[in-house]
Amino acid sequence: MLDFAVFYDHYFDRLSYLNARKHRLQAFRDSAAERQLDPQAEAHEFASYAGRERVVLRKRRTKLQLEQFVILTQVGQGGYGEVFLARHKESHEVVALKKMRKRTLLKMDEIRHVLTERDILASTNSPWLVRLLYAFQDPTYVYLAMDFIAGGDFRTLLNNSGVLKEEHAKFYISEMFCAVNELHKLGYIHRDLKPENFLIDPSGHIKLTDFGLAAGALNPGKIDALKHKLDEVKNDELIFRSTIEMKSIYKSIRMAEARYADSVVGSPDYMAIETLRGQAYTYSVDYWSLGCMLFEFLAGFPPFSGATGDETWANLKNWSRSLRRPHYDRPEDRIFNLSDNGWSAITSLINHKDRRLSTLDQVKQHPFFAEVRWDDLREGAAPFVPALDSEVDSGYFDDFTNEADMAKYAEVKAKQESVDKVKEKEEQFGRGVWVGFTFKAKSKNSELDALANVDEGDDLVTLF
Repeated sequence: MLDFAVFYDHYFDRLSYLNARKHRLQAFRDSAAERQLDPQAEAHEFASYAGRERVVLRKRRTKLQLEQFVILTQVGQGGYGEVFLARHKESHEVVALKKMRKRTLLKMDEIRHVLTERDILASTNSPWLVRLLYAFQDPTYVYLAMDFIAGGDFRTLLNNSGVLKEEHAKFYISEMFCAVNELHKLGYIHRDLKPENFLIDPSGHIKLTDFGLAAGALNPGKIDALKHKLDEVKNDELIFRSTIEMKSIYKSIRMAEARYADSVVGSPDYMAIETLRGQAYTYSVDYWSLGCMLFEFLAGFPPFSGATGDETWANLKNWSRSLRRPHYDRPEDRIFNLSDNGWSAITSLINHKDRRLSTLDQVKQHPFFAEVRWDDLREGAAPFVPALDSEVDSGYFDDFTNEADMAKYAEVKAKQESVDKVKEKEEQFGRGVWVGFTFKAKSKNSELDALANVDEGDDLVTLF
């Protein structure tokens, strides 16, 4: 049976191409007229222009499909699909290929989030954000092919290192601020930042990924679940634990629930209080999240984490009282005590929304960041550089052929099974919702590539 989403997307893409081609031709004619080219010079430039258009057209004739990629190994698993390390057969580009089932996305009201992620990835070429190379679909799945960032996510680095030295924490959180600022400049708010959203590239620098929740409203079901959790917490006396005790408890929780951040509702550890309460929010919610992450870098656990889920929610509900400065008493641990400037930065970020640092310029002016060389962060040496054997080294990701690694995904698998049992929505599935999804990134040297492929023996074609 014909899939209307694929049908519409195909013709939307073709009409968009024709419109763009008309504009390019008109721009060429306007330029030639403005420069008052003689007929011979204009014919020479038109030959070059026509050659470039032929090459573009040849490349468009190859319809994007899964068969154009060689799947090397699986590197990720989520509630709505899988991520594979793959190589494009023609271009030889190594990609992270995200594969998501359309019907699952429809059932869980996640279509808009995927479209948002596609739009963000396609609209940027910032070194701070993961780049989209291809987006395509078939009747059953949608696919996003992105740059493969081989160093793994920041959660893996945290699990391996525990508490970071303050200078290293400052380096990473500064890069994270730059990445989030790039997202904000595009007009998007992430709202669900956590260490898992930041990847480490082969040079050891940070890239932001996973934009599914950016800009649009959170899933109403998720908001209700978050508000319910917060509302049902009893206003009992808070439990204040020592830094050493809390660090040990959190480590045991992470070891027992390795996919903690992928739970059905999601971890609230880094979410701003106004988000949890379903209140109006601004870009500053992302700065709260970054403040929570900076706390974890320097303390070894998130600021509101408790020994149980209820304890965590109670800490969040009473966040202004439960936020406490980590302190170590044992002489061998005192090197981990936060500096005054470090604690000041944290409390300037984890704060009431009207008093919170909420722009990159405000962050730069804080004394904690006084020595940061903001203009050339990516040119500096990173504290950790991944040891990679090749461009397809997936050693910093879970091994999906290993039974122990797969045990981490038990809850994710259970979530998928639950979704499969959800009754189909009554509205007709997929008609038109994926129109315009197809995307192919332009080569950095697309014009030079086109010129290099022009066959001088080709006849000129009448473009319009």
